[in-house]
Amino acid sequence: MNSATSRPDNISAGLTTVNGVEGGSLPAADRGTSYGHGLFETMLFSDGAVPLWQRHLGRLVSDAPILGLSISEKSLEDNLANFLQLLAQQSQSSGIIKIMVTAGTGGRGYASPEKMAPQIICQFSPLPNNLVQLRQKGVALIQCQYALPTNPVLAGIKHLNRLDQVLAAAELKQQGAPYTDGVMFSHDSNLIETTCANIFIKTPEMGWLTPQLDQSGVLGVMRGLLLERLFNQSGLNVKECRINPQQLASASEIFICSSIRGLIPVTDIKDLGHWSIGPETKLLQSALFDLYDCYLC
Repeated sequence: MNSATSRPDNISAGLTTVNGVEGGSLPAADRGTSYGHGLFETMLFSDGAVPLWQRHLGRLVSDAPILGLSISEKSLEDNLANFLQLLAQQSQSSGIIKIMVTAGTGGRGYASPEKMAPQIICQFSPLPNNLVQLRQKGVALIQCQYALPTNPVLAGIKHLNRLDQVLAAAELKQQGAPYTDGVMFSHDSNLIETTCANIFIKTPEMGWLTPQLDQSGVLGVMRGLLLERLFNQSGLNVKECRINPQQLASASEIFICSSIRGLIPVTDIKDLGHWSIGPETKLLQSALFDLYDCYLC
C-alpha cells in the first residue's frame, strides 16, 4: 500500500500555502479570484519529488508575460521547495501538487495596476487510487456538446479561467459511469482535447496525429514530452494538425495524456466507436515508464 492510499491523517490532504505561509489567505481583491488572472500547474508528486517540474516551471515562466505577470524562477523554486519540506514533515511522499500564480491585488476594474505583486499558492491532494488500472484497461469518453471558443492569444496557456472545462465537465457528470472524460471540439468541429487531457490518435492515412493548439486548448507538459522525446525514442512519427470528427472515428489507436495520469488508452467514445489498446500505445507507455518509473502501467 502506498502513501497515496494510506495517509497518516487528513492534515496534508488539505495543506495549502500562500507565498510559503501555511494556512495563508488571499486578499478579497486578488485578481486571480476576481478575474481568473493567473496561471496554474497540476503536477505529479512521486517519491518526494515532482518529476516533470522543469517542464511545469518552464511553462509558468514562459506564459506569465502573456498575462502581464512578472514571476521569477527562484520564487517558484523556493515556494515549491518549502512546500515539499512541509509534506515531508507530514510523511507524505506521493500525491498531486497544484501551484497557482495569481496577479495579486489589483483594486477595482479590469485594468491591471502598474505594479503587480503575484501571489504563489501551493495545494496538496491525494492521488486517485485507480491510475494503474486506467493505464492498463483504458477509459471510455463522451463527446461534449459544449464547444471550445477560439482565442489565439490565450491558446496553449493554462490560465485560471477554466469555465469552458467546468461547463463541459457538467455534461460528463450527467452521463455518469462508465465515462470518465469528455472529448472537446472547437466551434468549427476540430478536435482539441478532453476536459482535462491532451489527445493523440493514429489514423490509417496519416499515422499519429495530435491537435494543433494555436487557436484553443492547453499545451500540456506530457504532450510536450511526447512530441519532443517519446515518439522519436519509440521510432514513431507524429504530426500536429487539424483533426476532424471523421478522422477521430477512423482512428486505429487513441490515447489521452496528462502529467498526473500519464498515457491512458481510449477504448470507447460514446456514439462514435470502440477500440482495442494498440501496440504502439503500449510502446509509448513503456517509453514513458523507462524514463519516469512513477508512470507504472
